[in-house]
Amino acid sequence: MRSKWRVAVVSAVVVGMLATTSNAGSTGGNAAAATDSTAALSVETARVAESDSESATSQGMIGKSMELTAENEAMALYYNPQTTEIAVKNKKDGTIWFSNPQDREEDSKASGVNKSMLSSQLLVNFSDKEKTGQPQQYNSFDQSVKYGQFTQEKLEDGIRIIYTIGEKLSGVEQIPPSIGEERFQSLILDKITDEKRKKDILTRFVFDPEKKIYMRRDKALTGFALTRTLETLEEAGYGEEEMNVDREAYGDGGASRALFVIPVTYRLEGDQFIVNVSTENMEGNDYILQSISVLPYFGAAGMNRQGYMFVPDGSGSLINLNNGKLDAYPYNETLYGTDATRLKELEKPSGSPTRLPVFGMKQNDVAFIAIIENGDGIGRIEADVSGRTNSYNYVYSTYEITGWEPLELTANWMTRTVPKFQAKPYLGDLSVRYGFLQGEDANYSGMASYYRSYLIHKYGLEKLEQKEQIPFDLELIGGIPTRKFFLGIPYNSYKTLTTFDQAQEILEQLQAGGINDIQLRYTGWFNGGVKHEIPTSVSVDSKLGGKRGLAELQEYADGKEIELFPDVSFLRVLQDGGGFSRTKMASRTMLDDVAAIYRYHLAGYGRRSGVKPSYALSPVKLPSVMDKFLAKYGKLELKGLSLRDLGDELNSDFNKRQFMNREEAKRTVEEQLAKLGSDSHVMVAGGNAYTLPYVDSVVNAPLENSGYNITDRSVPFYEMVLHGYIDYAGSAVNLSDEQTMRYHVLKAIETGANLNFTWFYAKSSAVKETEFDFLYSADYRNWIDEAKTAYDELNTMQSKLRTQVIKDHQMLETGVYQTTYEDGTAVFVNYNDYTVDVGGIAVEPMGYLTGGESN
Repeated sequence: MRSKWRVAVVSAVVVGMLATTSNAGSTGGNAAAATDSTAALSVETARVAESDSESATSQGMIGKSMELTAENEAMALYYNPQTTEIAVKNKKDGTIWFSNPQDREEDSKASGVNKSMLSSQLLVNFSDKEKTGQPQQYNSFDQSVKYGQFTQEKLEDGIRIIYTIGEKLSGVEQIPPSIGEERFQSLILDKITDEKRKKDILTRFVFDPEKKIYMRRDKALTGFALTRTLETLEEAGYGEEEMNVDREAYGDGGASRALFVIPVTYRLEGDQFIVNVSTENMEGNDYILQSISVLPYFGAAGMNRQGYMFVPDGSGSLINLNNGKLDAYPYNETLYGTDATRLKELEKPSGSPTRLPVFGMKQNDVAFIAIIENGDGIGRIEADVSGRTNSYNYVYSTYEITGWEPLELTANWMTRTVPKFQAKPYLGDLSVRYGFLQGEDANYSGMASYYRSYLIHKYGLEKLEQKEQIPFDLELIGGIPTRKFFLGIPYNSYKTLTTFDQAQEILEQLQAGGINDIQLRYTGWFNGGVKHEIPTSVSVDSKLGGKRGLAELQEYADGKEIELFPDVSFLRVLQDGGGFSRTKMASRTMLDDVAAIYRYHLAGYGRRSGVKPSYALSPVKLPSVMDKFLAKYGKLELKGLSLRDLGDELNSDFNKRQFMNREEAKRTVEEQLAKLGSDSHVMVAGGNAYTLPYVDSVVNAPLENSGYNITDRSVPFYEMVLHGYIDYAGSAVNLSDEQTMRYHVLKAIETGANLNFTWFYAKSSAVKETEFDFLYSADYRNWIDEAKTAYDELNTMQSKLRTQVIKDHQMLETGVYQTTYEDGTAVFVNYNDYTVDVGGIAVEPMGYLTGGESN
């Protein structure tokens, strides 16, 4: 079965007033000029300065190879009509950013296809679904520009380039070598009404009566005769699809070549540059488009540059330019973590998920930040350093258009693997917005500020209200399911860890210790505890105190100005029953298996025996489940709600009958969050970017990166974006691998985070020999005194900073960091086991100090 796609360009969302140029038009590419002018084209950022010949280009040099295609008060967009390269000039300081490296022809490291890729604006991975499914790669230079297979159209505020990527059939090869007699008669001759045309077409073929086929006469198909024959066939309706049928029928293997038509739109919006690719209606014969990489070498930095690449790994990571880590894998991480439908056998997620769809690069005293606006649900960020395949450092985004999984088929004791593709490709926009920074703002702090401003402008985020105390985040575990035995027969039971009355007792003890601003996340309170049934109904667990007990806890919280967030899981159905049918309501993998999620041993990759899997709810079913839950939940008159997984996971459904990709699933989640209304108090775990406009607090936020070998250090980019607008805390202190309270206090001081704990009232032995034994350190008695001391120290330090934006963050030396707030307050943290000197003042081992205008 053939894939039939056609790409249409959809422009990016306009957010600013633009000064534009007109002059619409369309021209074709020039293959010879593309090859000859390669050496003159630029990639790196450059100052418009004649004196800086190594890394800069003059405006005159741009004029030789590029033409001005759009301009406003802040930016100018240049385009090379022979090579399709673009350059963006920031009028504020004259910096020019190029789509491809200007000195790539001098790169001795890159050769062959690696050299050609440096001249490309798109990388396309594809496969033949009838073969292995393993991706092959085309690039826009080798398979499009080099052959002049592109057109361009000037727009009011930019330009659109339509690439035909792949080796197009040319000359007589455009016509199949043989056509069956019946098809020739019905599809061609019967459709031609002009007798002269009909006689002419018959002279271009010779009939073989034995084989009953018409064979192409190549000598009779040249020049004008070929042109007229192609026109006749087109008028008869004998197009590419029918031609491919005949090519395949008579073994014309040379015609079976991948071909994709991909339009790319570049636009200026105020001081920003936007690139947009639309995959909707793309045509692709027998080949399947698997992924597209967009502007992989935009702003690529050569070996003479200083700076770093920023990637959104966890809290944020920096990859120093030219760091020489060629023994490490290049950075390649999916946005928003793992898709539960893509988890393979014995595989478990590792590292800290990427929560924000951004990336960037700093070169000397300029920088760019890229914000993915559309396609982030199917996107990933890739980055690599110079020295591996070329002499440049580069960071970019890639998007999975059609996913696949290997399917093993066994017959006659023989096993072979064939590809199993998702039912439909992604049809929609891929959009990236670039912003540009200079001077003191050209660093990861400036990037965070830029992205924060973007979110404020787009979603209307409001600053937090000043309070006397910072929040203390506390999760209490209500009830857990357990497995018991009677006369050797197993049965399901329920164990109470914290009743509603006991929760109030813990709160009273905290308040007696001076902790009043508490955000209480109550997990395991309904439908059978922590692993509750699907939340289409809401039945408060009677062993915890029932409806009345929960109402009394809410009343107590209201009286003490404590925020109560009862917790619910939507995306993972944690146990059977309650109206859940895994065959009808769970997501399916590409192999049509129910998407089951298993628990793994902490020390290894093996599944935990005796622990039933949970199931990924199909995002198609999420709206109806959410509606039913909210109708029942509203009757309890509770003020807050904790969402365990809506901000932490993003899953597809590859069920052919109800297919939904991750980008569509992301939009579905956004729609459900909007249902909660502005009056609701919402807490999410994880804090994926698309949830931020709807939430008041984030727990389990990433405070560190994953520590991948290719990266050089962790930065609190995530925290710099949120601070002052959304409260956040990291994972539970008492469940962390790092059990030193001092470390957690310092990390909270450095990142502006709140402390977070997970407790229960029962003794630790209550979770022994259960699947919840990882909660063994959650007995509140073992932590409450230490928590009070840590909170007092943190609150004294940060209570006046809670509503402040983090303006700057720096590493002063190894283990020593400075965080500066908008009012000038500076906080210095020393993680070392020795004293360090900061501005003539000693900072004790594992200590901190504050300074600045506000002090």
